[in-house]
Amino acid sequence: MRETYSHEAVELSLYADNDYGCYRAYILPMLVACQKHYDKGQGDYERVVKGFQRVLAPIARQYTLEHGSMVDEWSSVFPVSVRREVAEKFAEYFLAEYRAGNRWEVAR
Repeated sequence: MRETYSHEAVELSLYADNDYGCYRAYILPMLVACQKHYDKGQGDYERVVKGFQRVLAPIARQYTLEHGSMVDEWSSVFPVSVRREVAEKFAEYFLAEYRAGNRWEVAR
């Protein structure tokens, strides 16, 4: 587990965790999907990281719309390296919780 994160990674991670809409629309379904793959024995750390990178792109766009200026490009505010950093954090969180026996469900 990484000891320190960049400021941008901390900001994106906190936003993804604490914004109910983003968490419910992107993070929670990704956790459930990862859980299904690991339950079937098809889990792969690198695929989990790539999956989280995909869901972090719209979250980064939303953050930039809400908190950035009109000229900020979301991909320059949160470049690929930052999104990868956050994706690794979420993947490590998922694996730690999964190994501890915790499960996620999407309430309908």
